[in-house]
Amino acid sequence: MGLHGRDNVVVSEMKLERMLSMKGGKGEASYANNSQAQARHAQSMFHLLEETLNEVQLESPADVPFVVADLGCSSGSNTLYLIDVIIKHMTKRYEALGFDPPEFSAFFSDLPSNDFNTLFQLLPPLAIDGGSMEECLAADGQRSYFAAGVPGSFYRRLFPTRSIDVFHSAFSLHWLSQVPESVTDKRSKAYNKGRVFIHGADQSTTTAYKKQFQTDLAGFLKSRSRELKKGGSMFLVCLGRTSVDPTDQGGAGLLFGTHFQDAWDDLVQETDLAVRDQVLYAPKKQEKKIINKIWISSCR
Repeated sequence: MGLHGRDNVVVSEMKLERMLSMKGGKGEASYANNSQAQARHAQSMFHLLEETLNEVQLESPADVPFVVADLGCSSGSNTLYLIDVIIKHMTKRYEALGFDPPEFSAFFSDLPSNDFNTLFQLLPPLAIDGGSMEECLAADGQRSYFAAGVPGSFYRRLFPTRSIDVFHSAFSLHWLSQVPESVTDKRSKAYNKGRVFIHGADQSTTTAYKKQFQTDLAGFLKSRSRELKKGGSMFLVCLGRTSVDPTDQGGAGLLFGTHFQDAWDDLVQETDLAVRDQVLYAPKKQEKKIINKIWISSCR
């Protein structure tokens, strides 16, 4: 999903990557403290994840690390729990075949605007200190894998060719890389009247978003096809809808969209009030400067 400011202000794809993210930090409104629903949904699908992991081809002796990448990791503990689940399951598979488990590496990937600092502060200490992988995996409350952050859009390449054993991404692919330009253009039939969701929109608006999704998904799959190792697997969890009509965002989708629109409108209204108050109490010669300053700030 993309964002745009006023009707004639469009945020470019590259700029969007550096400003769009879940609420960082560890405060009351942070993603880290408001992602329990995502955790419950992820846990309900672990049996499907394990089926996918069972399809990964194993080799022994494993001379290179087993590499897992979580795309759209955000900044909470859900992604850490998920990586633990994957690594523990793969360890059991190696042991069941009589293989020594390899070293494990985990890549946490999200947009550059993601709060990686908070995420990395949640990481438990690495158990490996000259010991074996078996000792590391047996350590309680410690990390059994090497960790790294990879900032960037998953609609483009992120990793070297044939370098990832398992890709995971949950509740992320519904975010488009950008707002289709036609839905912000008043001259276009697809113009969405300044709204940030498409419930009840015209067919041309729906088509514009559909084409953007198809372009983004094609870029995602093409990139992963280059990066996935032979015999690797990918597990994707995507939001869906109960209706075949793409403009019908009923239920939770409609609730999310309308609340998001209300919040956006409130921000615009607060900006308008700030302009009014400053102009009322400012000397005439400063009015134009204040208005321009507030206008630029509201469009960032």
